[in-house]
Amino acid sequence: MRHKLLVLLSGIFGLGMAGNPFFRERSTFAGIDFRLENFPTEQKFLIETMTGGCAFLDYNADGLLDIFLVNGAAIRNSQFDKSDRRYWNRLYRNLGHGRFQDVTEKAGVRGGGYGIGVAAGDYDNDGYVDLYVTNYGRNELYHNQRDGTFREVAMTAGVESGGFSSSAAFVDYDRDGFLDLFVARYVDWSFTKNLFCGIGDKRDYCHPRHFRGEPNLLFHNNGNGTFRDVSAVTGINLAAGKSLGVAVADLDQDGWPDIYVANDSVPGFLLHNLQGRRFEEIGLQSGSALNEHGRTFAGMGVDFADYDNDGWPDIFVTALSLEGHVLFRNQRNAIFADESEASGVRRATFYLSGWGTRMLDFDNDGWKDLFVANSHVMRGVTESVRTIDYLQPMLMLRNRSGRFEDVSAAMGSEFRKKIAARGAAFADYDNDGDTDILVQVLGSAPVLLENLMGNQNPWVGLHLVGVKSNRDAVGASVVIHTSAGSSYHVVSRTGSYLSANDPRVLAGLGNAELVSIEITWPSGRTQKIDRPPINRYLEVREPE
Repeated sequence: MRHKLLVLLSGIFGLGMAGNPFFRERSTFAGIDFRLENFPTEQKFLIETMTGGCAFLDYNADGLLDIFLVNGAAIRNSQFDKSDRRYWNRLYRNLGHGRFQDVTEKAGVRGGGYGIGVAAGDYDNDGYVDLYVTNYGRNELYHNQRDGTFREVAMTAGVESGGFSSSAAFVDYDRDGFLDLFVARYVDWSFTKNLFCGIGDKRDYCHPRHFRGEPNLLFHNNGNGTFRDVSAVTGINLAAGKSLGVAVADLDQDGWPDIYVANDSVPGFLLHNLQGRRFEEIGLQSGSALNEHGRTFAGMGVDFADYDNDGWPDIFVTALSLEGHVLFRNQRNAIFADESEASGVRRATFYLSGWGTRMLDFDNDGWKDLFVANSHVMRGVTESVRTIDYLQPMLMLRNRSGRFEDVSAAMGSEFRKKIAARGAAFADYDNDGDTDILVQVLGSAPVLLENLMGNQNPWVGLHLVGVKSNRDAVGASVVIHTSAGSSYHVVSRTGSYLSANDPRVLAGLGNAELVSIEITWPSGRTQKIDRPPINRYLEVREPE
């Protein structure tokens, strides 16, 4: 009886059972011996504070999610040196039982530039996920050779890009069955344009207002291992933002994937897909470009998901301290309303600067909660604003039927530590039915958070395999129908900040009974599964 009472109380108050934490840190146990080397200098080069992407991906198709960590490089005479092992990007193979093995050298993914972010996707539909690494300068496309190794093919594939790339996303924007590639770019910065910013003779990182934004890029997959630049013909490059986070969902349920881009201190972009022909930027007219006060904010991390279970994807964007993170609720008809104040999000985040983020159901109660990895940009910010620290704690906001409460204190000791967090990726890396979290930290080891409590509530997982659609089924929509209502999910690896996530759908059921699952594939085909089994992952293949 006492055990049942504790479980009930944990469900009521969102606390770990009997005071036990929801998450525990496992990077050392897992064998992840990595440090994010951003190579800070007295010159305060802008790239130093922006790096830090990470990814969960099953690179060897063994059913276990592996880890990829982006790294910086040594900066010497305006050149990048990645010869020292400390500066390599790293790939860790999941051995099972919570252990990982460094396979970077064998896999051939150490990288050659100053790394920023990463995207993952099976762009050639061979069943093995490929990697795209964004850098300052030349980007890298790693084709999976299906033997545990990768081959770098960015030049021959036509996706080297250039400039200051940030996030990237694989998305089948024209629904032809092949994943295309969207590349967000930040500002027109270079070593020769490294302006002096600061107070007196003390240099600091420059605000993005000192630089022009760079246009984003879209590459169409030709289906033969190559891509062509369609940024101009699709209207993607008509507006130059200062783009960081990218997320994808179908905002108006017309069957075509749309793209939201978080821009730093300029209006955000909502790129409405016009049936695969071109995109129309509707951020301002949709109400998702500015906050409720009509102001721009420092958009960094982003997620595009349904937080209120009404079947329509909403948008969450992190911002800088004293701005408050922003939650846009989808009003349908391509209109959004800023619910940050009413939902409790603005108050909980006002003094925080957010980067990696996700709407995730950490406790499997059927409602998507909010996780944010935080840290300010300026190391000396406390000298100017006493209420703000450079190092900041991670945040977990529990969703109470559309309103949020801060439950970070119950999440575990790692949530009480102040860190310089950047990218974050999300996955069930131990396949136990709840969402785990990986966070990159500037100048330090990553934080790998194992979810200990989420699977106490029932759940169902889906691994979708496309046939006519792209193999990853990226862009598929899934509706989970239960006795208590329905929840809406999108198959995507994209979101957060500079990072890539587990593409599987993991839906918590809370106390409800699972009735059915409805899948709408990117090809337009629909499929219904009645009374599926729970507490397991189901592999669902697109009907022929």
